[in-house]
Amino acid sequence: MRDSDLARQTDLCVKCGLCLPHCPTYLKTQDENESPRGRLSLIQGWARNELEADQTLKTHIDQCLLCRACETVCPAYVPYGEIVDRFKGDTTDQALATSFISRSRTFLIRKALERAPGGDLEARLLAAGQSTLLRRLARWIGFGGLMEGLPKPSPWPQTSALGKPGTEQSAEVEIFLGCTAGLMDRETIQSILLIFESLGIPVSIPSNQTCCGALDQHRGQTGPAQKAMRQNIDAFSSSPKTPPIVSFASGCGAMLSDYKNVLKDEESASFSQRFRDISHFLAATPWPEDLLRPLDQTVCLQVPCSLKNVLHQEQAAGQILKRIPQLKVVNLPSTTKCCGAAGTYMVDHPEMAGVLREDVIEAILQTGASALLTSNPGCATHLRSGLEARGRGDIEVLHPVTLIARQLRNT
Repeated sequence: MRDSDLARQTDLCVKCGLCLPHCPTYLKTQDENESPRGRLSLIQGWARNELEADQTLKTHIDQCLLCRACETVCPAYVPYGEIVDRFKGDTTDQALATSFISRSRTFLIRKALERAPGGDLEARLLAAGQSTLLRRLARWIGFGGLMEGLPKPSPWPQTSALGKPGTEQSAEVEIFLGCTAGLMDRETIQSILLIFESLGIPVSIPSNQTCCGALDQHRGQTGPAQKAMRQNIDAFSSSPKTPPIVSFASGCGAMLSDYKNVLKDEESASFSQRFRDISHFLAATPWPEDLLRPLDQTVCLQVPCSLKNVLHQEQAAGQILKRIPQLKVVNLPSTTKCCGAAGTYMVDHPEMAGVLREDVIEAILQTGASALLTSNPGCATHLRSGLEARGRGDIEVLHPVTLIARQLRNT
């Protein structure tokens, strides 16, 4: 045995096949190696010392989106995501043989996203995303979809313009920004601050927070991932009131809620228990009757995999949007699978990511909606790029709370 614990975990899978109709990569390839039970069999073979973690085996595992749709239908409750992360961590010294450009892309993404939110680099990247010439250059090196899907440039939120923010002692909510905030979520953050101010809820944004750790965790870089987790736990532990920790990026939220399963100690369990997705938090918060202006518009709501399959809070966004009078919200069909964003998947596996995105784009266009709402910045970027490519850049892509904030009567 290479790893008896991992082998026991994979033994939970009875190979029943109920996961197959829910796996995006299997549905496209019809290849058992690209299915949840197939990937579990490969990991099982490695854990039992029957297979080597060669290029072929690792490629099949790496091509998994980690959407975790399989977990929601598994009768044996196999912790698929945990198993894949653990396998990647155990074999991280046997990295995939990738090209120099591919390794450079990964390096640049991580460096850009690890910076403190609101910096000059992020502002320049947002501006570059609007340049036709730089878009062509980005497309040549593999960043085309990412750059073309960035939102329009907007200023970094200034909390002083919204009145006095809460202090660590008075805050009723602490906000987790994550590493994408300055690049993909500027208007979302501004919207959240406006909503909390309108509701009279003091907020605090701990300054020492960092990336949630998901990018490293899902790439097998367990050391850096756990270092980021510990830093976040420390950053959000200084308040004596231990208020809820609110995140607006569902991908980050899925990771924050999983700290307890990764670190397995009391501190991480306490941290994970404090986590709230922004829509879930607002859905449970009483609102004044006349807080929002009516909006006679049809919008389409896309529920990210992280919100649906990990956090299991897919209803919350729709619930808060119902508070906008006259708004018509159309949900994507339940048969719609992962959009293909999946962290850096859209950059690492652009062909499969593009094929999966096309299915979602078709479903969006069928709704006739004038805007697409999604709770994950990666999904928003990937789908915005796809709509632009289809000549439908007129369909605005934004976070549900941004639409809420735009309808506040006091703004």
